Amino acid sequence: MISKFYAQTDAGQVHGRQVQGGGETVVLLHRTPVSSAGFEPVLCMLAEAGFSAVALDTPGFGASFLPDGTPRTTDYARWILQALDSLGIASFHLAAHHTGSHFAAEMAASVPDRVLSLTLSGILLAPPDERCTLRTEIGRAPALDADGAYFAGTYRQMKGLFLDPVPDLVHAEALGALVSGRGRDLAFDAIFDQDFAAVMRMVIAAGRVPVQVVQAVDDPLTLNGMLSRFRDMFPKVPVTITGPAFLATPERQTGAFTRAITSFIKREKGMDNRRYNLVRGDGGYDLTRTDGSIPVPGPGEVVVRVRAVSLNRRDLGVRDLSYPVNGADNFTPLSDAAGDVVVVGSGVTAFKPGDRVMSTFFQNYPGGRPTLPAVMSSLGAGGPGVFADYVVLAETGLLHIPDGWTYEEAACIPCAGVTAWSALKTLGGLQSGDHVAILGTGGVALFALQIAAASGARPIILSSSADKIDRAKKLGAVDGVNYRDHPQWAEPVRKLTGGMGVNHVVELGGVGTLANSIACLGLGGHLALIGALDGFGGQIDALPLIFSALRVSAVLVGSRQDHRDLLEFMVAHGIKPIIDRVFTFGEAEAAYRHAAGGAFGKVAITLAE
Repeated sequence: MISKFYAQTDAGQVHGRQVQGGGETVVLLHRTPVSSAGFEPVLCMLAEAGFSAVALDTPGFGASFLPDGTPRTTDYARWILQALDSLGIASFHLAAHHTGSHFAAEMAASVPDRVLSLTLSGILLAPPDERCTLRTEIGRAPALDADGAYFAGTYRQMKGLFLDPVPDLVHAEALGALVSGRGRDLAFDAIFDQDFAAVMRMVIAAGRVPVQVVQAVDDPLTLNGMLSRFRDMFPKVPVTITGPAFLATPERQTGAFTRAITSFIKREKGMDNRRYNLVRGDGGYDLTRTDGSIPVPGPGEVVVRVRAVSLNRRDLGVRDLSYPVNGADNFTPLSDAAGDVVVVGSGVTAFKPGDRVMSTFFQNYPGGRPTLPAVMSSLGAGGPGVFADYVVLAETGLLHIPDGWTYEEAACIPCAGVTAWSALKTLGGLQSGDHVAILGTGGVALFALQIAAASGARPIILSSSADKIDRAKKLGAVDGVNYRDHPQWAEPVRKLTGGMGVNHVVELGGVGTLANSIACLGLGGHLALIGALDGFGGQIDALPLIFSALRVSAVLVGSRQDHRDLLEFMVAHGIKPIIDRVFTFGEAEAAYRHAAGGAFGKVAITLAE
């Protein structure tokens, strides 16, 4: 149970919340302008993990005292330490978010004998001139006025901080800002005046306090390059990237944030959860076994025992550095998994233990237009991935496996299948009788072939292999063109349509195939831009688009609704994924090599024991 308290300092009383878990104590320091209330879900998870925990209202926030004068970060650190002294807490682990990270760093530098570990989230690392500019851009709390205009202005300002404003979070931010106007200004003045890099050099050089960073993939201080700056400056400090949370990692990524804290504290080297991570090497990422413990879900999360995963072209690109991951290192790869629900976190109602489920590519993209938070919730490209026996996924990032499907079949759908569906159905508006040119015979290509054929369309396969063209015809292709025999393959493709051109091109090649793809389109045709098997880039001439009324869509996989619609379509038409080969967990490197060599359909990996 969470209880509230006041602790005395030489400048006034500090308010906070605490839980008693019996083990070591974790001290939590919040961001501006919220209070310790934002840590309540984290406090509960820490208690369940056996820790005692204390979340303090920084002076000037919540119910704590408002500092006099112009305090520095060292003053905030001193007051927080005095509050802990009054609570009888001698040694502790520190976990801090945004503004709190600056005070926590000062504490670790000043009393390293008391700080057992330091977890930072939201790294503001900049030279003095940049800090000065940022401080000016943030501005100051609005002045009070008799008409209350500052109420509405503050709410609008706090809402503007979120890319996808959630009412509860905006409400908490706005209330915090209204209560702590002066305190917010003082805290910002202090942290922007601090030389954070110098403080961290002191902490790390002393070597007495283990340090880690846990940061959301879409945290503003991740997106603006400050986390990369920190990585370059302190390369030995481990960094964990969570799913999207923007400014609210403790509230929106409670499970990932808390698990990172507890695993760092316990330093567990469990062997009951086999896992592969990607670790940066000289020419790309090396696939490395990093077995660990079975994770515990947070609110809205589900633990899945993975039975199978599949590989996509994206996964190969991540390893060879052709697919960007924003400098991430030591992360779990892959996005496509299928398995069984083991346990669910609080608030989960759509799934229960024993359910057979598959991941969705984006963990937070229900449908409609893509948003940045939705796009940032993708799996396996620097943030959380699924190449492990046990993984934690969002309730919003799972779907049930159709009856009669194997785990390997289900694991082939999330990226390749949904991409093909979006290209032809969601974005393309595929109709019966349409001609569809499909480049290649990999995972996306064969899904596109199956969807087109089942829809009554006329798919034409482009391949360098006569054998693969013949195999594609058995799946419903009406014809095929060997692009090695016909480098300018647009002309033979148009001939197969009676000279009219195709209605759709599923463009999976890239720079080397784009010109032919556009040239083979007929009037009103649709070009679905997906992959880069032949390299990223290329130029699109606007003239034929205009005079032939062509449409071009960049396909960013698809939403959970797209995924659901695809499953219903496949079940209704009796379609199942085409799997080239299934590898075992121990054959992971061989699976990557086979996928890179040009598989016919999908490459899957079983995680059977």
